[in-house]
Amino acid sequence: MKLPFPIFALFLFCKLCIAEEDFRTWTSSDGRTLEARFIEQVGSYVRIKNEAGREFTLPITRFSQADQEYVVEVATRALFQTPEPFENRGKGAIIITSAKGKVSVVPAPHYSGPQEVKPVARDVIIGEPLPHGSTILTGANSEADLLLTTGSLARVGPNSKLVLSAFWQNDFRASVKKVTDLKEETSPSRVVLKLEMGDLVVDVKKLNKESSFMIESPVGVAGIRGTKFGLSANSDSAELAVLEGRVGFLDANQKAKSVATAQKVAGSANGAGEVDALPESEKLELAKAVANSQESASDYDLTRLANTVEGLAPKLNYIVKSALKMELIWCPPGSFIMGPDGNDSPAHPVLLTQGFYLGKYEVTQAEYEKVMGVNPVTENKGAKLPVTGIGWRNALSFCESLSSKERVPKGWKFTLPSEAQWEYACRAGTTTRYSWGNSFDARLASSQVTNVGVVEVGSYPPNPWGFFEMHGNVSEFTFDWYHPYPNGLVIDPIVDKIGALQIRRGGNYNTPSINTSSSHRNKPDTGAKHQRLGFRLCLAPAR
Repeated sequence: MKLPFPIFALFLFCKLCIAEEDFRTWTSSDGRTLEARFIEQVGSYVRIKNEAGREFTLPITRFSQADQEYVVEVATRALFQTPEPFENRGKGAIIITSAKGKVSVVPAPHYSGPQEVKPVARDVIIGEPLPHGSTILTGANSEADLLLTTGSLARVGPNSKLVLSAFWQNDFRASVKKVTDLKEETSPSRVVLKLEMGDLVVDVKKLNKESSFMIESPVGVAGIRGTKFGLSANSDSAELAVLEGRVGFLDANQKAKSVATAQKVAGSANGAGEVDALPESEKLELAKAVANSQESASDYDLTRLANTVEGLAPKLNYIVKSALKMELIWCPPGSFIMGPDGNDSPAHPVLLTQGFYLGKYEVTQAEYEKVMGVNPVTENKGAKLPVTGIGWRNALSFCESLSSKERVPKGWKFTLPSEAQWEYACRAGTTTRYSWGNSFDARLASSQVTNVGVVEVGSYPPNPWGFFEMHGNVSEFTFDWYHPYPNGLVIDPIVDKIGALQIRRGGNYNTPSINTSSSHRNKPDTGAKHQRLGFRLCLAPAR
């Protein structure tokens, strides 16, 4: 089969769950026997357990030839066990390092309580991290290079659909070491990719003994320990070509075989064919694809990957004890289309490489008074009403006071959210004008048309990530000073040069409805203070 992007490749897969091995009679090289169950192979040793529960770890050479052949077969089949998460349930991600032509992504779904918020397909953003549950789609004459946070690489060919079914990974130490210098994966991981159709070339780094790497297709499963190979699949056939290493292959009949360096095999719904030699021309094409993927990842280091893994780890809401147990919600690293808002503020892609916490609610009068010792509100007083009547510097003073009172992670501090962080949290994975759709809904937020005035925090339903009143109620300070948006991709944007105009977001109960949209920007004077302007607390790495 000639691959659309120039390489011959293969594969086939179906999702299988391999059951625990049965007890069997093992025979030693000198004729003794033992009833036991295979547990695992560790290097040149085999671990087995007898019916009484006692475990033995013995050299494989201590067993008969038939037992040694059984170990090879069962160890190959063990590559295809459905992976379980690690104890800390840490997650890895795929980072898009380059894209050519039409490349789309369907992000992983989010949940608002028990309600699933289904994402829609959109153009891919270079550099964005995609956690498991995400899907990558390529059109004709299109391709994408991917970097896994383990350091492994992949290239998706034209007319392909690749699903990141599972990606569990432990965290690891950040460093300036380049991804292209890695020989082994960055930390233990368990990965399942599903190639529903199309072509894939992978460069899998040597895996930890706790790790696994599976690729599924409609007609078989590949289990990998560290290798370079090409894969092509459709609904009823597949081809595999191994450039380097060894790939365990379980065909549609659940028969396992091993495909080694410079070998290839074809498969179908009836099972796999014979393993053949890989022609020199196909080796060169595979090597070229791997080299291109490595080039696209050459600027990435382990700090970027470690921040992504750390950011995707499950985190409880942060409770600020010295501010009446104020609650902050974790926002993982990610990307979104920011804007548009006017002629000087076009829609543009934004990438946030580090996660951050943001207040579930606007800061209340009671919380502000607890920390600062004064309630500055002159009208609409109330403990659970947002604090207003303060300036941008007053809001920052509140944040700085909390940073001195609370024990925050090293290198982190309380602050105001950047404009990009605020819109990222407000959109909560949505692409519409408001987090619920394109039309203002008076049941979900306040504005000039609702005529309700300021309300207690938590009065309206939350957005898909759990944030309340990001649309309407009171406008909110951000950290940024006004600057026109650029046209292209921006990474971790922050405008910290003090000027005359400072950005506030979200609109309020007395502004037109359009001013409460996710992208609307308002530019008051630096010292602006009024009873419809408050703020939301952020905890993030120090800027």
